[in-house]
Amino acid sequence: MAERLGHDMNCNFTLEGDYVGLIFLYSLSFSLGLPANLLSLWGLYQLRHSGGGVQLFFLANLLVSDLLQLLTLPLWMVYLHEKHKWNLNSIPCNIVGYIFYVNLYSSIGFLCLIALDRYLAIVHPLRSRRVRQVRVAVICGLSIWIFMFFFCMSGLYPSVYRDKSHLCLEQYPVSEQYAAFKIATIILGFLVPCAILGFTSVCIAIELRKSPSVPDHERHKIVGTLVIITVIFVLIFGPYHLVGGYKFVAFFLTNDHCRLEEALFLCYRICYGLTSLNNLLDPLLYIFICHDARDKFKQLLCCFKENPYTPAMADSSVQSQ
Repeated sequence: MAERLGHDMNCNFTLEGDYVGLIFLYSLSFSLGLPANLLSLWGLYQLRHSGGGVQLFFLANLLVSDLLQLLTLPLWMVYLHEKHKWNLNSIPCNIVGYIFYVNLYSSIGFLCLIALDRYLAIVHPLRSRRVRQVRVAVICGLSIWIFMFFFCMSGLYPSVYRDKSHLCLEQYPVSEQYAAFKIATIILGFLVPCAILGFTSVCIAIELRKSPSVPDHERHKIVGTLVIITVIFVLIFGPYHLVGGYKFVAFFLTNDHCRLEEALFLCYRICYGLTSLNNLLDPLLYIFICHDARDKFKQLLCCFKENPYTPAMADSSVQSQ
């Protein structure tokens, strides 16, 4: 398979070099990310009547996006185990391919909305009251999902499955349409969100300096939320988009596309796999955004004990109160 040729794979180089790296990243993301996201969603469900409002809605959408992506990882691991050969038909390939892109950029969109919400709440607390409502958040959330779906369709249509080579979401060399689509995703899905994150972070930092009356625990939550979002953008999404930016711009500047594909194959694929690790960091936002996150986790852990509720525990809880 590694050197399959056909009308949709004209480059002759091995594709198996990414196996160890991607299997490790996907296994780590799936084994830790799935329980972490489920726990966080359970905690959010417990807080559904607490009046958390806009932030909780954005965070819930972010976690749902992560879960959808996590559920596709076993299929990608099977695909790698079969040496980049998709043994299912084109429909599952197209589904998981669309899920990857839609959820990747939906996650980026919801991270931006969380950062913007923090900016409005801290820098413009009075003027933003009409904007920071659940009804507006629902409209923004639906807009993110709908826009990302049709935007990704514009670049992935009609199919991400290659019939003769049995590749899924891969093509060597890529088409001009796909290269142009990738450049657009780098600009709209990474550079613009980075600018938004930079602007909101600077404005929030300035406002916190001017407001010494903000309690330390609130200050820590605000800073922690922004730090996690920054780390996700820089360390998780950054390498994939920077290497991709070089690759797809170079695609239009060189005639030897196969040499370019071979030179960047392993680096680009590992950076591609790194994006799955955002599923590990997104649940940390739950801890900083939700006030009683630790208490909710303790309650859930008690549920897994054989006797989660005993008189001794009841007495200790009453004394702690």
